[in-house]
Amino acid sequence: MTDQVRPEEAARALTEIDQRQEQIIRMASLPRWFWGAIAFLMVAFAAVVDTTQGGLGQGMATALFVAGVLTTVGLVAFRSARSAQPHNSLFGPRIMAADLAFAVVIVGVSLATTLILKASGVSYAATVGASITAVILVVGGPMYTRYRQGLILANRSGSRR
Repeated sequence: MTDQVRPEEAARALTEIDQRQEQIIRMASLPRWFWGAIAFLMVAFAAVVDTTQGGLGQGMATALFVAGVLTTVGLVAFRSARSAQPHNSLFGPRIMAADLAFAVVIVGVSLATTLILKASGVSYAATVGASITAVILVVGGPMYTRYRQGLILANRSGSRR
């Protein structure tokens, strides 16, 4: 018996490793439903802000919004914690910069839209601004998730792609 590995066995093993890495990266990414849940919470909160005069209603809405976001993020974290995690070396400055840029775009569009609508005297400016942002999240969030997965996959050491 020999200890040498045949080239086709090595190639199969490397392909299997690539497939498993990709599976782990995809499982650790944000699910599609996350973007819809956050979008719904934003629009619902903005609607309450637009339709109440402050006080107890807005306080309760704030508490419910925070609880909803924490629950949503907690569900994603729990789902992710139950599976294998990508190695930290896969997350470099390029991915952090992309995450920051995506967040800045989302917050910037939301604030700019809402402030412009408010200054123009549009009724329910916060709700309209949050609705526009919600559309961006529901459409752009999954697109960004796929882009981010591609960046992480490209960071694999010894990537054969």
